[in-house]
Amino acid sequence: MKKARTARPFSPFRVVVPNRVDIAGGTLDIYPLYLLIGDAMTVNVAVAVRSEVVVRQFRRGAARLTSGNFGISVTAVDTHGFPLGWKLGLLSRALRHFPAVSGVEIRVRNEAPVGSGIGASSALLVALMLAAGKLTGTACRRDETARAAMEIEAAHLKSLTGRQDHLAALRGGIQGIRFSPGRIDVRRLPPGGRAGTMLRDHAFLANTGISHRSSDVNWKMIRGAIDGDGVVLRKFRGIAAAARAAWEAVSAGDPRGTGAAIAEEWAIRKTLAPDVSTPGVEELFPDRRFRRLVSGAKLCGAGGGGMLFGLLRDPDDREALEALLSGTGVSVLPFRLSGGPRFEGIGDGG
Repeated sequence: MKKARTARPFSPFRVVVPNRVDIAGGTLDIYPLYLLIGDAMTVNVAVAVRSEVVVRQFRRGAARLTSGNFGISVTAVDTHGFPLGWKLGLLSRALRHFPAVSGVEIRVRNEAPVGSGIGASSALLVALMLAAGKLTGTACRRDETARAAMEIEAAHLKSLTGRQDHLAALRGGIQGIRFSPGRIDVRRLPPGGRAGTMLRDHAFLANTGISHRSSDVNWKMIRGAIDGDGVVLRKFRGIAAAARAAWEAVSAGDPRGTGAAIAEEWAIRKTLAPDVSTPGVEELFPDRRFRRLVSGAKLCGAGGGGMLFGLLRDPDDREALEALLSGTGVSVLPFRLSGGPRFEGIGDGG
């Protein structure tokens, strides 16, 4: 085993990456599902709900990893010494992908709550890998980082994982991700273009307050496809078709078409497993007032709780929708698009 080196003197810095909202086609980014259905696509948008990593110098011969969300910290002789079996085990595993260093303190934080369904844990993993690459001088290309992050996550969770969260964190903007054997084709629309303007005007985001475990829900949906269940495969093909329609509509800045694709995707998705929807959502979506205001809505990620995303029919009805959602106990969040990762220099107290 190589001896850890002490990090060379460096100025403290922060890495900030966006989380994502999946507009349509979530779950299709998980291997091998996209190979089983053909012409698979996932459409997502990076939002200004962020994950961040702060790196500072620490005492010689030691390293520290701290979570601002959990209020926990661990110190080891170097960045390979953090345990794998604690709340930050995923990040501990990711640090072993890079050369071991000491004399550093790494602080991590997510703005999103646990189980939000917007890829916060994956985005934090990407932020840490970008920070570690900068710290150790071993930064990789974007596609290599995305693949490594996916496989590190799968190894840690002992479960199938997707790719869209990492790609959104690394690229920002609005993405249409197509999957084919041996290749991923990612098309990106900037936040400031026609598609971004449409989403800023019409999209909304709200927290149901119900945490979920995406790996559990995803596996319940995927196992039928892996087993060759024809009904399940047809449903996933319907989700893929809805995602392709969503991409065309988003690209054209068409709110009506985008809302219809979201509604179609959700109508299929919620039938894939019993835990995808929630009692609160099943009461809200058929509500006449909600349907009058909203053209399409869904739970983010695998469902089962987390964030609620949808499109207003008329941007002027935003206050009315927010009042309706607040009355059901749902917390409305600002919907803001985001660009890609940012590296920021900070002061000693930053």
